[in-house]
Amino acid sequence: MRTSLLLTGADTLPLLHRLSTNVLSDLAPGRWRPTLFCDFRGRLLHRALVVHAAAGEVWMLSDEAAGAGGAGLATFIDRFVFREDVKIADRSSEARPSFTLDEPLPAPLDEAARIAAGAPRHGHEIAEHFTAYEVGLAHEVHLSKGCYTGQEALQRLVTYDSARRRLVRVAGLGAAPETHAELVAGGEPAGLVTSALASGAGWTGLASVRRDRVESGAALALTDGQAVTIEHAFELTRPQGRPA
Repeated sequence: MRTSLLLTGADTLPLLHRLSTNVLSDLAPGRWRPTLFCDFRGRLLHRALVVHAAAGEVWMLSDEAAGAGGAGLATFIDRFVFREDVKIADRSSEARPSFTLDEPLPAPLDEAARIAAGAPRHGHEIAEHFTAYEVGLAHEVHLSKGCYTGQEALQRLVTYDSARRRLVRVAGLGAAPETHAELVAGGEPAGLVTSALASGAGWTGLASVRRDRVESGAALALTDGQAVTIEHAFELTRPQGRPA
């Protein structure tokens, strides 16, 4: 069961705009946009599709488990509702709503297709280990929309070109490693496996790997010595709101 939240009230979009990385204040009825919620370090906490289904009706759809142990998306948003006209209803236990939209929502991917595409998943690529830049989500960050939690940290990473890792597709032999298993190169930390799926005699997956190790073609391994091969390095996306 995944998270589906219905938000109503005049202050819904302004509140979400202030809290998250993308521009939402101009989101018209019939449109949707992805956005990220970060901590003060710019690390990822949540990702959601914000759907402006109709005037006064905004849905937030996320692939994270409903409730998420009391630390889910609804709880996060509710912490910031004080005098704002915003009401949050968790509709996760109901069938996913259908919408009449100007453009369709992205189709769900099975795990193999998701890994092949480098698409993020909550608890895997979307986790406090990473910033948006390290897992291929820079394009869902806007740097000139005003302040939001993590904005200064994300701006510094761009200013000094200091995002350390990038998303790659990897493969190995033997059993698939656990999520966020450490990768090493030359005995030094090189990144983390974010997703892994058994495939034939081995596994395929995603990893966030140090940029210098990707660019140099350094040999990667898990800490138990199992070799890991980079099959594809996904294109580095760019945040919005800055010169090309």
